[in-house]
Amino acid sequence: MSSNKQNRTASTNYRKPPVEHQFKKGTSGNPKGRPPKKKAVQPGFGALGGGIADRLGAMALDEAGRPVTIREGDKVSEIPAMQALLRTMFRAAAQGDTKAGRQLLEVIARAESARTAKAVEVLQFSHQYKEKYAPIFEKHEREGLDPPDIYPDPDDVIINEATGEVTIDGPKTKDEAGARKAVRQQALESMERYFEVKAALAKKPTNRALRREFKELKKYQDFLKEDSERDARREALRQARRALEAKPPEPNKRRRGSKNDG
Repeated sequence: MSSNKQNRTASTNYRKPPVEHQFKKGTSGNPKGRPPKKKAVQPGFGALGGGIADRLGAMALDEAGRPVTIREGDKVSEIPAMQALLRTMFRAAAQGDTKAGRQLLEVIARAESARTAKAVEVLQFSHQYKEKYAPIFEKHEREGLDPPDIYPDPDDVIINEATGEVTIDGPKTKDEAGARKAVRQQALESMERYFEVKAALAKKPTNRALRREFKELKKYQDFLKEDSERDARREALRQARRALEAKPPEPNKRRRGSKNDG
């Protein structure tokens, strides 16, 4: 075996083929690239990749979102296929098709029920969130510490008790808080330029360059206005909490001439 190795020439060495059979520099040995991997079949869905019913459902969802062209009078627009179907059903129901009317009422009832259930879930979660984290923020505030890294701030979770609507007026994550801080700094730094451009634009109202710059600078000023309104709202909440805090009881004062006086 060793003698065979010694007798091999450069042209027969499998590690160093002849020059005419070597890959040219800068040319890939596999110009078509690696073939794409086959998608693995999800376990539990059978050999048909989920079965006919599952695949049919997936295709129906795709078709429901596919844009279709519709004409309403002289107006032509593109809307999802499902929306076009609903419009057709509404039109038929309005023209007296009771079957279409019943189907629409069922769809609306299910959608409204799901929306209400979701709203109640969000409302309950918001109340629990505020009850859980508000005492932590209040403790940090009393001790003069920085707010904890918990987002959103419970004071930014606003619950409309009349409608049950929940909104968040503030950053929802630490990254959002950092971004808001950076924007606030940029807005403060651009304030002087904002008033300069505003004054220049008053003299040259048709100057396009000034108008474009003013439009961009105004976004920063609008942000500062909204941010100051948020700070005022939060300060009002803090003041209300301080006013509701229980005051320590005053020490009892003995009256003059009582039986315990010596």
